[in-house]
Amino acid sequence: MAVTERYDVCIVGGGLTGLMTAKAALAQGKSVVVIERGGEYLPDELDRRTWWKESVRSKPMDENYRHYKNEFEDDAKYFDDLVQNESGNPPWSFKYNMWYGIGGASQMWSGMAWRLAPEDFRTKTDYGYGFDWPISYQDIAPYYDKAEQFLEVSGPAAEVRKDYKYWPWDNDYVYPHFPLSYLDNKFQDVIGDLAELVPQPHAVRNKPVEEGGCVGAKTCVSYCASKAIFKGNERILPEIMFDDNLTILFKTAVTRIDWSNETGQINYVVGHSEGEEEPRHIEAESYFLCGNAFENIRLIQYSEQQNGIPFGKSSPLVGRYFSSHAAVTYTVVMNENVFPVRGRPTHASVIEWVKREPQAKIGGITLEIWDNDFTMGYGPWRHFDTHVSKGHWGGHLFNLLQSFERRFCISMIFETEMTDSKCFTLSPTNKDKFGIPVGRIDLGLSELDEETLRRTEALAHQIGEKPGIASFAENGRGINGNHPLGGLRMSETAETGVLNDRCRAHDFKNLYVLGGSAFCSTGSFNPTLTIAALAMRAYEDPELGWTNAAY
Repeated sequence: MAVTERYDVCIVGGGLTGLMTAKAALAQGKSVVVIERGGEYLPDELDRRTWWKESVRSKPMDENYRHYKNEFEDDAKYFDDLVQNESGNPPWSFKYNMWYGIGGASQMWSGMAWRLAPEDFRTKTDYGYGFDWPISYQDIAPYYDKAEQFLEVSGPAAEVRKDYKYWPWDNDYVYPHFPLSYLDNKFQDVIGDLAELVPQPHAVRNKPVEEGGCVGAKTCVSYCASKAIFKGNERILPEIMFDDNLTILFKTAVTRIDWSNETGQINYVVGHSEGEEEPRHIEAESYFLCGNAFENIRLIQYSEQQNGIPFGKSSPLVGRYFSSHAAVTYTVVMNENVFPVRGRPTHASVIEWVKREPQAKIGGITLEIWDNDFTMGYGPWRHFDTHVSKGHWGGHLFNLLQSFERRFCISMIFETEMTDSKCFTLSPTNKDKFGIPVGRIDLGLSELDEETLRRTEALAHQIGEKPGIASFAENGRGINGNHPLGGLRMSETAETGVLNDRCRAHDFKNLYVLGGSAFCSTGSFNPTLTIAALAMRAYEDPELGWTNAAY
């Protein structure tokens, strides 16, 4: 028989927005439960087998779909619940590459903390495609300010950025930016007026090492040796974990949301804790779905199956207009040494290609410079092993190794259009360890995406033709599996979207859905800062009535 528990606020997912929401709710004096499917992430600094890795493997299911899973050596010994999904065949398939556990994606990220560009909020108006957000950049700008302070972002000061060709934001960063590397400056010399490299903003403390600043260890995603990068498990959890009003249920999966279309209310959620036979029924005044877009949609769709009733008037839109960023990556070998693998993994980007001609009907493009050739690994010893594994030896191997100081990668990231045909559904056959159907993603490229891809390739070709570059070759292309976006887009009505402009469900007045699922366009920037800003804006919803702001 199910055990019924009652709280003021029920939070599904203990990632970045889940912990942020817990902090905000506790500041109101609310009783809070955070239900987290995973456990704690406790990597051993000296044992990299305990580190989570970005590694997705796949196997064919049929001619149309493959089964993708985050897998790596010794994964089952240290991680008993890794993500999986179904999607089409490469290259334009979605390979889900996240992590279950407290801190969520904020435990496994590089720290990139861009805002979306103002034009990203009005692609229909400015460029003739997509769906304008129901909020403007001006509406979210104050929350971007708060998010940059909260995440302790390092970025260029006003006097530094005033001469940039394109920098559409007015930021007040906590720390100064990480300067461009020698490699970045040499690359800028080569590409000349084609594009301008600007410093990237990072949620990483740029201060002296002895004060907890970045040490350039290159292991940001899996483990930060100096704790300089913002990770929810390390920054938010210690502040709130001893609050008597907080309950955290680890290794507990929410498998169903129960709702009433008549009352427009969520009634309760059903959770299953690992090792316990009886389910939990958890009731609350307010509910927050704080998984990423993939998990939020999956839970709603599976609940619809079990409940036998639609998710309100907006049900036909659940899972539609789902997408992520796409990218083409290249290996660059310069004529002269540029001395890679110094400082952070990446310092500089080209962002001016986000600005397009009016009604251009083409997506935005961002270029990232990586201070290494990530196809071969950090350090010359990795390059040695890679070349030897391909059968190279002797003098030829020696000549190949000489290129180490001259090679690195660039990533050409481009916006993808959110269309009705790009969607999230449930697998008819595969289920996870909790019996929840695996998510199935249908993406591909739209006609507009193909045009954006051609523009991306044309720009890359211009780079490759520049004097000073010895060789320039594509090394990969695909969809980003770390940035699931859309599928529950915000809108003015339930007929055009699932959430309102405060991320509250149109049809259920006590349900908020945070994370990337509210997005109406992907842009071409890392979405984390926008996700945090949208969450902070949700906490100030007058309908919620939270007056004691935590941020």
